[in-house]
Amino acid sequence: MSAAIEAADARAHVTLLEKEPKAGGNSAKATSGINGWGTDAQAEQGVADEERLFERDTFRSGRTGRTDRSLVRTLSSKSADAVHWLKHRHGVPLTVLSQLGGHSAKRTHRAPADADGRPVPIGWKITSTLKATIDAEYGDRIEVRTGAAVTKLVHAIGADGSKTVTGVEVNGSEVVEADAVVLATGGFGCCQSADGLMGRFRPDLIGTPTTNGPFAKGEGVLLGEELGAELVDMDKVQLHPTGFIDPKDPSNPTKYLAPEAIRGSGGILVNSAGKRFVNELDLRSVVAAAIQEHCSPYEADGYVGPPFAWCIIAPPAQELFGAPVLSFYKGRLGLFEECEDVSAVADLVGCSVEALTVTLQEYEEASKLGMCRKTHKDVFPSVIGPGSRNLLVARITPSIHYTMGGLNINPSGEVQERIGSIVGSHRHIRGLFAAGEVTGGVHGGNRLGGNSLLECVVFGRIAGERAATVRHPQEAMFPDAKSDGGRGEGNWIPVVLREVRNTDKKYGMNTREIRFNMHGSFQHSGLDIGQFIALRGQLDGETLMGYFSPITRPSDEGVIGILARADDRGGPIAGLLELSRPGSTFYMCAMGGLRLKFEQERIAFRSKEVKRIGLLAGGTGIAPMIQIIRAYGHYARAFPGELPPFQLSLVYAAEEMHDLAYMKILETVQASIPHHFRYHVMLNRPPLGWTGKSGSPIEM
Repeated sequence: MSAAIEAADARAHVTLLEKEPKAGGNSAKATSGINGWGTDAQAEQGVADEERLFERDTFRSGRTGRTDRSLVRTLSSKSADAVHWLKHRHGVPLTVLSQLGGHSAKRTHRAPADADGRPVPIGWKITSTLKATIDAEYGDRIEVRTGAAVTKLVHAIGADGSKTVTGVEVNGSEVVEADAVVLATGGFGCCQSADGLMGRFRPDLIGTPTTNGPFAKGEGVLLGEELGAELVDMDKVQLHPTGFIDPKDPSNPTKYLAPEAIRGSGGILVNSAGKRFVNELDLRSVVAAAIQEHCSPYEADGYVGPPFAWCIIAPPAQELFGAPVLSFYKGRLGLFEECEDVSAVADLVGCSVEALTVTLQEYEEASKLGMCRKTHKDVFPSVIGPGSRNLLVARITPSIHYTMGGLNINPSGEVQERIGSIVGSHRHIRGLFAAGEVTGGVHGGNRLGGNSLLECVVFGRIAGERAATVRHPQEAMFPDAKSDGGRGEGNWIPVVLREVRNTDKKYGMNTREIRFNMHGSFQHSGLDIGQFIALRGQLDGETLMGYFSPITRPSDEGVIGILARADDRGGPIAGLLELSRPGSTFYMCAMGGLRLKFEQERIAFRSKEVKRIGLLAGGTGIAPMIQIIRAYGHYARAFPGELPPFQLSLVYAAEEMHDLAYMKILETVQASIPHHFRYHVMLNRPPLGWTGKSGSPIEM
């Protein structure tokens, strides 16, 4: 729905297709909250938080899988905007803050109880509010159709093998034409068939309880895969440590989620021996694994289930979490049992009173010290001890909660496919976008609590806005760049920063690859091979400018990339680029340059055919040469019999070893077209052991 609203705001007409009777999916079931740093709620409550902490927590949580740096930076830098968009644009009261497991600050936002004291499930509040906004304000721009299952992506294939999505097939027969399609179909957490996605990638989890609705079968992932989209981290499935076991129906495979805020308010976990075994606020993956290792299987009336733990909540934690919410789980669902004192808890758990008393006494002492030596817990939201009374106790078990894997996307929400290219291994599937749990690459091996709703809003808005640009009327961003009148100071065009990639290991020390969105997803730059651009921006009221050669090819769609130094050698604009974040606006202008033309049967320079190309480059000044080398490599592979050997040569000179950039690309191109390209590297100050050339190029 975030994508639909954003696309409609960009003047697109949207058809929202929902296979269920009503929209919302698993997002409507979410209870923990939505993350954001730098929000007004944090400021009002005196919470100190910052970008590096949020990103560190996200990377730390997902370290066993793929957490794409550009996607995480986008998620982080747009988190406050997402929270404020929901709060101020749509009226979702995100005023309650909590600190979930794996977080270093209170940054997970929820809504307070309503006027009658009843809990407000935050996922339901967000989805119902957005749906109400669509109904009230977008009746002429967003058509919502329920009971409409997408069964195929309709597409065309170009001469170069590229795919363009032109619509969808609905319910196996009807074709709905579209300029672009955004997949927001969720994950596969309830796919329990052996031949489904869970059976293919995590067969060991077949039969594991789940908190997902029965609709979460992963159809969007399958639709993209059928079209050739790359899948990432498909084996990364998150077990939420606390799915409620209903003592009245313990074998039911679908569990109510015991919100993370229960532990975030001070709830503790013990096993059937009455002993704590884990930091309750550790990562979900850590807590779930600890339950499986230290707890006994659930047994009742002949049923033997998975390992489970007991969650105990004292009155201070009950108050923090919210009595009305607990009343729902206790009174309406019967998932909590009341115990007058520790002795009653021990009777329920089946452990000795002495063992449980020791556990609670140790916990009480640890909370006073601010550190539990056994579990290394150092955040104690509330206190529980051997003298605590009026306790609530529930049975919980790890349950499939979220699938981190899915379709590979870039920071613009464009679905990627792998290609066999000399340089660059991916390209977008034209007109196909995705956001939310259907995608992979954001959360890595374990999603940080509160990042799922955030991902839906951040990348949903990005994908919707970007999908609306596919019909941009201007084919080239710089339509007059090839003429003298189309270049220079009078032709500045605003561009939006997509991502900044640290390329120290890939291209050379202190280098950054910086990518900007063109105005349209299908646009190309309009530049020639070897033509450079000027880039302008402001920092502290001062206008800064630099000149760069794009490292993307002129034919690349929707994006223009440059290579820049991040140190003093990058000039004054280097500091601005280093400080900029996704969504920042710069101005770009087409300039001059070598301007080669790779035509169908020849390479031309100033209308004259070029037989041989010799290139001389220094340091990061190699960027324009890389563009020429890439184009030549594609040309040589397209017309292998028409080029004499070794018609492209490069002399690459630098002061020191760390000044060299793009060495891996040069090696890759040479290996790909070994009979057409050769290069020589020279260092003026070579390191000990250097076996290449030294001195200046003039001495060759």
